[in-house]
Parts: sequence; structure tokens; C-alpha cells
Amino acid sequence: MFVVTNTFQPAFTGISSSFFVIHQKCTLVEGLGTIVQGPTIENVTWEKLKGKVVVLEFWNTACGPCIQAIPHMNELVTQFSYRPVVFLCVSDDNQDHLKKFLGRKPIKGWVALDAPLKPTETAFAVVGIPHTVIVNRSGRIAAITHPALLKAQHLEEILAGNPSTLPAPKVVSTADAPVVMVSNSLPSTVQISIQGPFPQPKGAFNSRGWKASNCIFEARKALLQDVLAEFFRISPKLVFKETKLPKGLYDITAAGPPEQMPELERQFIEAVKKKWAIEVQIAARQVSVYAMTVGSTNAPGLRSVQKPGGGGEKPGGFFLGGQPMRSIASYLESSLDKPVVDETGLQGLWAADLKWEMSRWELLLHFAPDPAKVIEATRQQLGLELRPAFRTLPTVEIRAPK
Repeated sequence: MFVVTNTFQPAFTGISSSFFVIHQKCTLVEGLGTIVQGPTIENVTWEKLKGKVVVLEFWNTACGPCIQAIPHMNELVTQFSYRPVVFLCVSDDNQDHLKKFLGRKPIKGWVALDAPLKPTETAFAVVGIPHTVIVNRSGRIAAITHPALLKAQHLEEILAGNPSTLPAPKVVSTADAPVVMVSNSLPSTVQISIQGPFPQPKGAFNSRGWKASNCIFEARKALLQDVLAEFFRISPKLVFKETKLPKGLYDITAAGPPEQMPELERQFIEAVKKKWAIEVQIAARQVSVYAMTVGSTNAPGLRSVQKPGGGGEKPGGFFLGGQPMRSIASYLESSLDKPVVDETGLQGLWAADLKWEMSRWELLLHFAPDPAKVIEATRQQLGLELRPAFRTLPTVEIRAPK
């Protein structure tokens, strides 16, 4: 269940700011983008689902634990096929890619795509996947869990109107909180929260990003180096360490009014220094990179699209359904272990399907790919050139205090 409020409050008590909601009934159709498998989208509303238990499963095709949970969830769908229980999987994948995936690995129940900017995922405060939310017959959240922990007995409890014996989610709850939407209220003051370290959880972790008009930063169970890169919006390859960073995973929230972003950055740097006795400085530095430019305009693996789409890594490559060129550069950067600077000049959204040659042993042992093979595959399949170069770029420098 969610806290009911209409003002932003940061995560000072272990509560993600994603859990803050407004006094307003929410229909799924307001947030979902497309129904890939199931009834028409007009029939997927809380009003029409009232009287049924709804199991919402947030996942995508690039999430290993999500895929591992599919057979278990399919068994539950079969077991409750003649009961008032609806299973709805919500993904942020590209639609064509998702349909191909379902052809290879069927999912029973309904399957939907979230709308652009993932409003449904945001409304249910999803900070890592897989993430399962069970809504009871009255349209109120009864439990939040990992799909592997959900058993038939838990659904029987909720069907009978009893409290769930699933472990309670770590959020403040209220017995009368309905299924509601996340508030769009913006913070009125600069506020920083740092919690942790935490052990690595089962399933997805290391979630971080900006939201709410890019003035609220949230990281959940994240590595500090990745937090710093995301907060300052640079590549993790441009974080240079002269001292060791603390181990473990952290929950970090930083929020401020849009007109006070410089002050938010200053206070964030001070909070990091106070917490870990390390100094963070933004400085321009000449670094070795790959400059990404257009080599061919008719490559088979790259095409312009109108709608945003998901995707992710796959063995020896990646697939993106509808992303800006900077996202393609980011995926290439991860494989090449060196910053990739987008100098293509290409605007809009792009679908990219790239696969490079890797031996069986490289795949089994998770070896890093041969950069030459990645560069050649990128040239042939995406029509993009990757050339070694030096560029002066903003970097994050981390050192011990003087």
C-alpha cells in the first residue's frame, strides 16, 4: 500500500519518493501504452477489474531473473485460470522485439507495454525488476513481492479477503490507501538523503536516474561510482578515482526546485564528502575515446522510428527498439570499455540491432568482446564508424580530502 500525500518528500525514512501519491483513482489504461496479449486496452481499467485479484508483474526481456520467473508464473496462471484472478505483465520493451520473444517463450495471461516515460512503473514505485504487485478485489494493494516468492496460498489468502502473509514491503502503509497515481508535485527545497550500505539483493539492483522534470534524482541499491556518473550525467568511464570508493550498495535521493540545480549539485557534493570523506570535483580532461560518426545510411541494423522502445543486451550484442543515438553510444561504450562520443548528428529515435562474433567459450565464460569485432560489426550492421580519438570532456574526479 502507498502513502497518500500530494507533496514531495525525500527518502529520509527509508521510503522512496516514488511512493508518494495523490488522492485520485487510477485506471490502468491511463498509464499503459499497448496491450500485446489480452483484451483491448479500454477493458483494462480498475473499474472493470473490480472484484478480481490483479497480479501485476513488471519485467522486460533483458532481465535474467524476470525470464527465470516465467515458468513459475505460468503455473500460477494455469492454476487460477477459472478463478477471479488476472495476471498482467507490464514491460518497457520494443513491441516487435517483445512479440518475437513471446513467440519463443510464451507467457500466459495478459501482456502489456508501458507508455513512454513508464508512467505505470512510476505509479507503482518500481525501482528494480522483477517486481510483483498484487491488488485485491477492492482495488487496493495487498502485497508487493518478488515473483519467485509468490505462491498459490498467497493468492488464496487475498481472494478470501484476508491479509497477505507475504513479507511486507519496506514502505509506510495505510489500510485505506487505494490504487492511485504518483504526484507530479515538484520539491520546494533542496534535500539530500544517503542510506546504506546494503548487501546485494536477489534480482535486479543498481537502479538510478532523474525524474519529475529532471529535478529529482533517485538511486536504489546502487554502486557509488554509477551514482556519481548518473547524477552528473556523464559516462561511468569518465569517473576517475585517486582514492578508493566505499563498497556496498546505497539508496540516494537528491531533489531540489528546477531553479536551484546548482545548489543541489553543491549540497550533493558536500553530502558525499561528509558521508565518505572523499572530495568530488567536476573538471575538463582530455581523454581517449571512440568518436562515433555516420559511415553508411542504408545499414540493415539501424532505422529511424517514431515511438520510444526498450531493449537491452543479448549474448554478443544488443537490441534497442527506439532510443536516441546517445543510448546506442552507451551500449557500445559498455562493450568497448572506453567512452564513445556521439558525433553522428542524428536526431530522433532509432532502433538498433547489433550482433558481433563471439566464440562459444567467450560466451560461456563471459569474456569481454574483441573491440575489433565490435567495431567491424557496428560498421557493417549499423553503418556507424568508431574511430579512436582524443576529446576534452567533463569528468568526475574523486580524491581524498586535503
